[in-house]
Amino acid sequence: MDEERFKRRRLMLIKAAASVASCMVMLYVRPRLQRKKESISYGPIEARDKKRIAFLNNQIYKDDITCQTTLRLTRASFFGLCQVLRERSLLRDTVHICVEEQVAMFLITVGHNLRNRVVSAIFNRSGEPVSRYFGLVLHAIVQLRDEFIRPPSLETPTRIAGDPRWDPYFKDCIGAIDCTQIRASSCKNVETAFRGKKLVASQNVMAGIDFDLRFTHVLARWEGSAHDNAVLVDAIECENGLCAPQGKFYLVDAGYGAKPGFLPPFHGMRYHLTEWGNNHVRDARELFNLRHSSLRVPVERAFASLKRRFKVLDDANPFFPSATQVDVVIACVILHNWVLSQGTDCFIIPEINWKPKLPSPQREQAHDHRHMVEFRQALADKMWEDHQNYHRNDADFSNTPAYYHEMATIFGDGMASDVYTKSVDELLAADVTENEIANGGNATFAASVEEFTLPFPIPEWGKNGDSSSSKASKRAKVNNDDELMHLMTTLDNLAKAIEKSECVDTDVPEDLWGNLMDLPGFEEAHLTHYYAHLVENPAIARAFNKLSMSNKMTWVARYIENHLSE
Repeated sequence: MDEERFKRRRLMLIKAAASVASCMVMLYVRPRLQRKKESISYGPIEARDKKRIAFLNNQIYKDDITCQTTLRLTRASFFGLCQVLRERSLLRDTVHICVEEQVAMFLITVGHNLRNRVVSAIFNRSGEPVSRYFGLVLHAIVQLRDEFIRPPSLETPTRIAGDPRWDPYFKDCIGAIDCTQIRASSCKNVETAFRGKKLVASQNVMAGIDFDLRFTHVLARWEGSAHDNAVLVDAIECENGLCAPQGKFYLVDAGYGAKPGFLPPFHGMRYHLTEWGNNHVRDARELFNLRHSSLRVPVERAFASLKRRFKVLDDANPFFPSATQVDVVIACVILHNWVLSQGTDCFIIPEINWKPKLPSPQREQAHDHRHMVEFRQALADKMWEDHQNYHRNDADFSNTPAYYHEMATIFGDGMASDVYTKSVDELLAADVTENEIANGGNATFAASVEEFTLPFPIPEWGKNGDSSSSKASKRAKVNNDDELMHLMTTLDNLAKAIEKSECVDTDVPEDLWGNLMDLPGFEEAHLTHYYAHLVENPAIARAFNKLSMSNKMTWVARYIENHLSE
């Protein structure tokens, strides 16, 4: 009886467990399966897509006038660009958006300097796809840089050939070099270096341009305070940089200086066309400057046309990250060259309409203003000379603003460097995370010290500066012999590290003297004096030897100004 009762109970428990399992399946598993079966895969919404396509056809690229107003390109240039990007698999149509709409959103952003929220409202989309496709189109366009930013032709330009003003004197000229300031956003700690000719932060963009207004080389993201000559030197020295072929040359203005392959005008004479007016040429040097200046007009036209088409470059407040700002400049240059390959349009300023001269009233006003400034300067010099007769101790402060040296010490790190620059041959959106110049001469010593590590963790009393016996008694007790061994090992390692660092610090680069003598524009006596300074400071000597030529010249000039100027 007990055995049969046990079997019946076990059977009842099995049935109860089965019923519970079936209930769990009914409550949890089956609803999930049903929901999975009832899910619908995403597909295009036909009504909404028809409205968007109608908007593109009627409001974006309805005709050439509408297309140039909205996209800054003609219909032929726009659809040709979309076809190139699609054929080369740089962009593709998706179920969400076609290639034409992707490119249109990008062009409206850079053409009118519109924010993401405004563009998303225009195209009736959320901000995420607008931002995402902006990055995709930007990357796709920059991939065309090798095809549309090419070195100039070595043949005599058609602008020069046969024109008695320039042929045969400039027949070997292949283009011109110039810089332009484009607004930029930067971190607060380096914003001083980005403030140059403008009151706001800007980047100094150097470009090589041929006489057909095509950009042949671009170097962007130099700080706005950087001198044009330093930007050119960096463009020449960088890998796959700017190079004038043998027997050819570029035209540059007086700020760059004379270099092999780069021809500047004569200094101290009239040069810019606004300085001539109706005055005649007086000698051969002024005639050369006049021909030189008139031949460089295409450079100014190219920059003006570029900023006229893309308002994001025309004194606009940037809202992109730092790396994206550089990529946008290069992408706009590529689009400019693409338009020229398809023909001209209303944004390319014709030479016949280019008027670099000021109107006559303004020119006379500027002439009168210059004479007034000269008169005021002469009056100020006379007043200062009279003041010195009675206050001779103030002579040292002539032409020196108050607290100049103190302010130079505080803001001395605001000098421009080349750590942010990027040419068309470099990687897209490559962020520089470390400034080699900022480390100075301490880099080698820091590297040798970093190799030395303590064989035991630093105790708390060593960190907090409290060595009271009450706290020490609470710590784990260590055998006196072990403490002595640890101390001896620590002192031995410390002695080796100090010995290693001292050996390194006494080394001076073997090619330091040769590199120093190669710097142009300095007297040999000044360079010899600076060489002695470097020998006395080996860490500074090694840091100096790793710099580019432009930064070396800056270091030497600052030393001469601070120590050798009378």
